[in-house]
Amino acid sequence: MGDRQDFTAWRPWLEARLGASLGAASPRAPVPVLPAAEEATHALRAVRSAEGCLIAARPTWIERVRPVVDSLSADELFSVFGAFELSRVTLPHGWGMWGPTWYYFADEERFRGRVDKRVVRLTAEQVRAVDWRVFWHCTLGPEATYFGVYEGEGLAALVGVPTEDEVVWEISIDVAPEAKGRGLGSAVFGTAGRFILDHGRLILGATAPWNVPSARLMRSHGLVYVLEDVRSMKVPFRVPPQPLGSPLPGAEMRQSYPDWAMNRDILPKDG
Repeated sequence: MGDRQDFTAWRPWLEARLGASLGAASPRAPVPVLPAAEEATHALRAVRSAEGCLIAARPTWIERVRPVVDSLSADELFSVFGAFELSRVTLPHGWGMWGPTWYYFADEERFRGRVDKRVVRLTAEQVRAVDWRVFWHCTLGPEATYFGVYEGEGLAALVGVPTEDEVVWEISIDVAPEAKGRGLGSAVFGTAGRFILDHGRLILGATAPWNVPSARLMRSHGLVYVLEDVRSMKVPFRVPPQPLGSPLPGAEMRQSYPDWAMNRDILPKDG
């Protein structure tokens, strides 16, 4: 199917959530800021793909969003800085901005994952028994299908796949802290990917630039980076964590800032 510029089967999925046509995206500044349709899944969403950039926002926000967007380069907009700057508009309305998030896709031609015999499809009873404090990325609701690996009586790795969309099914994944580094994430991801392809859908995996293990996992299974976004989320305003993973096993990593210079305004996730 060629390079990622030609891989456009994901477009209907994105346009339905964006509430705007990607045909309006521009590869050059200024970035178009358009009113989002009522069916849009986010109050404000900025998207960048090979076709260019586009922002869809609530119609009443556009007048205030456009000056912010016009003052930023595309690289600034699709960064933590861009999320902070856009949030100056959205926070008074009860929304913060999150991103950037990278979106990786695969079809039958690209996907390199396989079914792993250690992986089982969870029963309804097993789903009810999941500790969602550990597998919190996979809290997807009753319409999802779950695959996991058990070690002893404990759940070691889990993926969830919402199955209501007609084009794209996304894989959400968590591995228990004590089970990381043993290939269990690859086992459940590969099995879930084959399940998606068997049902005629595209595979989607989404991650943030700071989540190095997640990006490596998706790329190792043949998923290709297609687009990124910065999108609205209900308050409180959420900030990204430190980078996850390591450049090489055993590499020494140190904070670049002293402890006293850390942002004291950031509160813990819980509490």
